[in-house]
Parts: sequence; structure tokens; C-alpha cells
Amino acid sequence: MNIRYSAMLVIFSLFMLVNISAQEATQKETLTVDQAVDYAIEGNLSLKQDSISLSAAERAKKYSWNSVSPSINATASLSKTLGSDNPTSISVGGAINIGLSPSLYTSIQSAKISYEQEKISYETAQRTIELNVRTAFYSLLYEKENIKLLNDNMTNAQRQYNQNLAKYNRGTLSSLDVLTAQVSYQSAQLSYESALITYQNDISSFKQTIGLDQTTEVELSGSLEDILNIGEISLDNVEQKSSTIESLEKQLELAENALLATRFSAWGPTITAGYSYTVTGNTDTGLKPQDDYLGMVSLGATIPLDGFLPWSTGAQSIATQKDTIEKLKLQIEDAKTTQELTVQTYMNQIKQTQSNITLRKSSVDLAKRTYDMTVDAYNHGTKDLLTLQTAANSMLSEQVNLMSDAYSLISTILKLEDAIGVPFGELIK
Repeated sequence: MNIRYSAMLVIFSLFMLVNISAQEATQKETLTVDQAVDYAIEGNLSLKQDSISLSAAERAKKYSWNSVSPSINATASLSKTLGSDNPTSISVGGAINIGLSPSLYTSIQSAKISYEQEKISYETAQRTIELNVRTAFYSLLYEKENIKLLNDNMTNAQRQYNQNLAKYNRGTLSSLDVLTAQVSYQSAQLSYESALITYQNDISSFKQTIGLDQTTEVELSGSLEDILNIGEISLDNVEQKSSTIESLEKQLELAENALLATRFSAWGPTITAGYSYTVTGNTDTGLKPQDDYLGMVSLGATIPLDGFLPWSTGAQSIATQKDTIEKLKLQIEDAKTTQELTVQTYMNQIKQTQSNITLRKSSVDLAKRTYDMTVDAYNHGTKDLLTLQTAANSMLSEQVNLMSDAYSLISTILKLEDAIGVPFGELIK
């Protein structure tokens, strides 16, 4: 007995250790939509690469003036005539030179605009990730609601099957009704299990998207029921901006700056200045500054003239830059028209969906009442099983459609927020 008791104690201890290890290996985390976005942005490798590019553009902007930085150099030489007894000659000197060109201004402006454009690209990439994560999050909430409805439907079908089986055993119901109820129950069970597997697969993909380990058990915090109560969406007093238009405007600024740089290159003068000082001597006397020698100063100016010739490379470059600017202006006008149309389309979709939700709520209530009345009538023998199943399917369909409308509404609102450049969630506060 002692040996058996000891063996059972050892087995129980091992079981507890394995169970504790399994619980520690599986982490549980409840995620809100904002937390999911934070995870996705923090772990996105592509966004990290964009961050490096943004830092490089900021660095280029910070030191864009470096072309005006003076150049400094020092020289030293030794020389000796072969076959001669003369001492070795020594020369040491230094020089500083600086050049001023009109292109300095355009270089600084180009770096500044390029940084702003890179910043827009980074923010756009960040918003794209956030949009995708939020849309996927609400899609999973829709799947959860759908699973709940399918589970309720399966429970009702099981209850009906059990009742019909009991009636059959009492001899008050035909076997056909029992078999029909059983088929309906099994069909509901298959639909529920299929939706459950789909949700598990989608939640795994979602964890991969936001960078969570697959061993982490995720519970989503939120419900589409909250979406059903969203009030009227208004864009009054909302400052709108489009990343597409902003990017095109930065391209236009770069093109205009490039035109100015081309004009400077074709017509602008370049001024250079320099100062040098040299000390000479030999190995016998050492280095001795020359009397009254203060060094050498140089000034120069270069003025290009070929830009005044209409067939010159400079003149042709100016004409090409002007064409580029005109094309960009047309693209901006087209983008603004497209932006207005997109926003109006989303607004119409939102209004239509909210109208559908109002009607759908009423339909769900009616379908529930119809189902309850049909169940009562079936139990009293005044309605057949087919009528009952039709009422059950109608109730499930209306409930699923209502959740589908909720998901459609929040998806469209997210797209609208992305289109007008406001923080996500701003329009439903």
C-alpha cells in the first residue's frame, strides 16, 4: 500500500508540474483595438525601415548648409638638389577657401522639403498599418458575434430536437419530424463549428500581423453592439487633409525649387575667396617668415552666359522644369476632385448603412417575436416543423445581417477618417 501510495503521489506531482508549465507557456492577453495598433506599429519591420529613411532626411536637412563650409588645407614639403652641398629646403603653408553660390539657398530648401515629404510618407505608412489593424480587429469582432448567434441557433435547434424526440417516445409525434429536427440540429452544429475554426485561423493571422506570439491566448475587448448606436457623422468644423494631395504639393515645391536651382545654374554668379600663407627656409636656418609678407588673398567671380541662349542646355532645362510644374499642378487639381468624390461617397455609404441598421433593428425584433410565436404554435400543433425552421432561419439571418451592417458601418467610417486625415476614432467620439 505504501508503494502504491508513493507511486500515485509521484504521478500526481508530475501531473501538477506539467499542468503548471502548460499554464505558464500559454499567456493570456485582452486586447483593445488601440493596444492592437500599438503592437502592430511597434513591431512592423517595414515601418522601422521608413523610420531610418526619415532620420536620414532629417540629418540631411540639419546639415544642408554644409556646402558653404570653408575648406582648409595644410602643405609641407622638403626639397634637396642631388649632388649638392646646399641645405635641404623646407616649406610649410596653409590655405582656406570658401565659395558662395546661389545654389546654396536651393540646396537648403530641397533638403527641407525632402524631409517634409519623407515625414508625410512615414505618417502615411503608419496610418495604413493602423487602418488595416483596426479593420481586421472589427472583422474579428463580427466573427465573434456571428459565432454567438450560430451557437444560440444551435442551442435552439438542439432544444427542439430533444422536445421532438420526447414527443416521439410518448407516441405524440411522427418519426419524420424527429429526423427533420435532428438534421436541422446537426446542420446548425456544423455551421457553428465551421465558423469557430474560421475564427481561430483568422485570430492566428491577426496575431502574426500585430507581432504577438502564437502561444499567446488573445481575447478581444469590444463589441459591435456599440457601433449600432453611433450617431450622425458630420464633417462640420473638421479640418480635412489628404496625404495624397500633401505629397503632390511637396513634389510641386521640389519641382519649383529645382526650377529655381536650374535658373541659378544658368544665370547666377559664383563667388570664391581664399587666403594662403607659406613659410620657407632650410635645414640650416630653419623656417623664417618673409619680411612684410602677410600671405595671399584671392577673390573670383564666375558668371555663366550660356543660359541666355535659348538653345543652350540651361535654357532647355528651365523649359523642362516648367513643364513638370504644370503637370504637377494638374495632378493636384485632379487629386482634389477625386478627394471630394471619395469623401462624398463614404458619407453616402455611412448614411445608407445607418438607415439600414435602423430598419434592421426593427426586423430583428419582429423576427424574434415571430419565432417565439411560431414555437408556441408548433408546440400546440397549429404550425408544422417546416414553418418553425423557416422562422428560426429568418431570425438568424436578420441577426447576422444586423451585425454585418455594423461591421460595414465601422469599416466605412475608418476609410473616411483615413481619407480626410483625422485621427482614427475621431468621428465617433
